[in-house]
Amino acid sequence: MQAMEAGEKSGQDRMSNGNHTRREFLQLSIGCALASTIPVRARAKRAAGPRCVVVGFDGVDPRLVEKWISSGDLPNLAGLRKSGFLCPLASTSPPNSPVAWSTFATGEDPSAHGGFGFLKRDPASYLPGIAPYTITPPRFGPQGAREPRAVSNRSGEAFWNSLDERGVGISMLYVPYAYPPPVLSNGRVLAGLGTPDLRFTNSSFTLFTSDKDAAGGSRRVAGGRIVHLSPSGSKIETTLDGPRGPDKKYLSAPLILELRRPVGKMTISLQGHRETLAEGQRSKWFPVRFEARGLKLAGRVRFHLFSVRKELQLYASPIQFDPSEPALPFGSPKQWMVKAVDTHGGLPTVGWAHDTSAVNAEALPRDVFLNEVLDTMEGRAELLLRELANPDTHLTLSVFTGTDRAAHIFYRQLGQEDGGPLKRVYMAMDKIVGKVARTTKPGDKLVVLSDHGFHSFDRMLHVNTWLESREWFHRMKPGKNVKFLRGVDWGKTMAYSMGNGQVYINQLGRESRGSVTPGAPKKTIMESIRNRLLELKDPSTGARPVKAVYDVYDHAKRGVRDRAPDLQIAFAPGYRNSWETSLGGAPTGEPFADNPKHWCGDHAASDIHETPGFIASNMSLLHDDPGLRDL
Repeated sequence: MQAMEAGEKSGQDRMSNGNHTRREFLQLSIGCALASTIPVRARAKRAAGPRCVVVGFDGVDPRLVEKWISSGDLPNLAGLRKSGFLCPLASTSPPNSPVAWSTFATGEDPSAHGGFGFLKRDPASYLPGIAPYTITPPRFGPQGAREPRAVSNRSGEAFWNSLDERGVGISMLYVPYAYPPPVLSNGRVLAGLGTPDLRFTNSSFTLFTSDKDAAGGSRRVAGGRIVHLSPSGSKIETTLDGPRGPDKKYLSAPLILELRRPVGKMTISLQGHRETLAEGQRSKWFPVRFEARGLKLAGRVRFHLFSVRKELQLYASPIQFDPSEPALPFGSPKQWMVKAVDTHGGLPTVGWAHDTSAVNAEALPRDVFLNEVLDTMEGRAELLLRELANPDTHLTLSVFTGTDRAAHIFYRQLGQEDGGPLKRVYMAMDKIVGKVARTTKPGDKLVVLSDHGFHSFDRMLHVNTWLESREWFHRMKPGKNVKFLRGVDWGKTMAYSMGNGQVYINQLGRESRGSVTPGAPKKTIMESIRNRLLELKDPSTGARPVKAVYDVYDHAKRGVRDRAPDLQIAFAPGYRNSWETSLGGAPTGEPFADNPKHWCGDHAASDIHETPGFIASNMSLLHDDPGLRDL
């Protein structure tokens, strides 16, 4: 990509204080903490000499860090800057987690590692799919069942595999999109973002409610299911749905709810386990098992009772893998993994640990969501500190994602006098940094970083609807909404959008129903789309929603080019593609709309130059312009 080319050139500049490139300096600085005398392929035993600790906080914005350091609210990061440095860290294009953390892992930009965003499209069917990895749910046939599978789609070698071959003892906790998790001969791994739930989705909650109007009366919402109940007595017999089984029907577990409405309590019974909750209380983890045609799937779920005196509102978390019997790889070695997950009363195992979908669906109050974020951060910090006491570890990698999820939900509250809930999450981050820093010994290297920054998300562009207004996109039935790119007249359509800011040309010989000839005709359309987007203004605000439009496909290496979009839109702060566009939708009407969801902060399709992360360390930095690719 053009933006990446500029970043690569910058990364090759020589630093003023020596003959190392910026990339070489950072690698050497971190490498000096890794006991340089470790022999190749040696078995890690006890870390001799200094160690390295890398702590990531997803989505932390350097502008907010500077603001709250100045106000005295982040004293530990301020201290780290005083002893070493703190500065912005250039992200990737686009600046979103699958792309950025893959660059962190491989040292390559998207054109090489092949991760261009959260979603990819199938050029044969035009349907969306998860880009960083492929999850295949269980398959059921007359002769039995085939177990689920997970395969990484990332190209390039992750640095932890190279270090493991050299005998470096590594502890990896929740590193995003390192999924399936690596099996390290000299390390311990807990999988992070990318681990699905037991329905084999990114994250899928359940809300049991007697409110007929909940979720507009729908049974399904984005990221969850709504079970509408009509209680006529004090006992409700229902089911908790798990993964799909034979004939694509949901496997289910009997769930009994005993209501004690006068005192505001409920007793939950699930497969022989019982717990009584009062309104406002969260349960312990309930084990739950599903079985079909010889395949057994073990999970666990947690409940939160919001109300029972009037309307019934019971939230069930996404069903998580049971760490002792995970349906897909979750980490290793197994005995350590089970003990690690039991930390802090039991940590979530699903990668998307903070349920933003339930907040958007009004199934999870924002104050409860905030407490869940803070509680999970505390639990993961407890586990990290325990790992730092392990004498066999040379390199510890740990990533916290609650900072990103909180920014998505609470960005609108930044204007509050107290900084809103997001400030509380940043202060929790700072406390973790302080606790980790106090465990370091002389010579140990500490690196704290984030993968990208953040912006407000107030207005959105229906990209396919806009393409239609320029006659590059055509629907089969005028006046009918398009979903999942179904109902598109591909014979007339020249361009379409799916994912976050990704635009594809409907190319002959590549797309199954392509209409645009490769070469000059394609390039002419791409240039026209770019120019029209850069000229575009939001009629409601007068603002230009698009900051830049980058070529992607032509710059990608051949091995990953089939996954790449042709163009990547980089939106200005305050703007993003619409929710409908992400999944190949094209609503009728005007191209612009207000963002209606609680999810009010974003970065996924922002411009690399406006969305850096940050990096801080107790080391000295010889160059003031580091990039995530350098690490």
